[in-house]
Amino acid sequence: MERISVIIPARNVAQFLPEALASVQAQGLRDPEVVVVDDGSTDRTADVAGSFPGVRVLCQAASGSGRARNAGIEATTGELIAFLDADDVWTCDKSAAQLAMLQADPGLGMVFSDMVGFDAAGQAATTYFHERGFDGRCTASSIFLYDMVSTPTVILRRDCLREVGMFDATLPIGQDTDLWFRIALRQRFACVPRPLVRRRLHAGNVTKNSRLLARCVDEIWGRYLDACIEREPEMAAIMRSDYARKRWGHFFVEGCSLLHEGQAPEGRRMLARAIGVAPWSPRPYAFYLASLLGLGSGREAVR
Repeated sequence: MERISVIIPARNVAQFLPEALASVQAQGLRDPEVVVVDDGSTDRTADVAGSFPGVRVLCQAASGSGRARNAGIEATTGELIAFLDADDVWTCDKSAAQLAMLQADPGLGMVFSDMVGFDAAGQAATTYFHERGFDGRCTASSIFLYDMVSTPTVILRRDCLREVGMFDATLPIGQDTDLWFRIALRQRFACVPRPLVRRRLHAGNVTKNSRLLARCVDEIWGRYLDACIEREPEMAAIMRSDYARKRWGHFFVEGCSLLHEGQAPEGRRMLARAIGVAPWSPRPYAFYLASLLGLGSGREAVR
């Protein structure tokens, strides 16, 4: 197999990073390129990474995981690229399972897997695929409907990135899903339908900002709706319905957030857009009316 480059963005994760790096070492990979990109940490993250044999450390000002991953990609040369978040852990058979699929089918551009959450209390009862209702189909429409590709589970060919570009670091979140869409629209990809990654659940996990998440989902999915329909016209009605639901969520959360911030006219305008998308849903009407009557701030909807 080609050499594999493992890229790990890290910010203030000195307590978790040793377990992540140990899980990479446990893969038994031949001469891997392991790069930790310290994204503006203020703890000992860089020192911890540098204490592991064979691990290269890049340091950058805090710029986000997208730029950190791009920096790691640019600094490495392996024809296969794997990603790991510094607070997550690979199972010992992850690389073997995925590399076998890539070796057996040179036409595959990317292989991902299921994953399972864990915290101090133990492991989650359900997996990521199960939570999202993923049916196993590896198509662009599957990403549109289930958003089932998680970055720490991915191994891809560098040729994919040469063809479609790297992470869009201008996006505040969702850079990974944006990239998976671009790959799925041009390359074949596949999954290992069992958890090969253990995702650590803790207070520092990905954004809890529902407003930002809803806005990015609306933008990213909107970028690729037409291309996904062109690729899979038989899924057009299902994807359009799903996108309408996503747009409703964006308008509703944004409207309630604006009400909470005291921007009532703009908040009501966004709620009216939610009503236009789904006029049968009662919640936007309730918050709109409460705003007119001075009875609510929208706080309850955006917690």
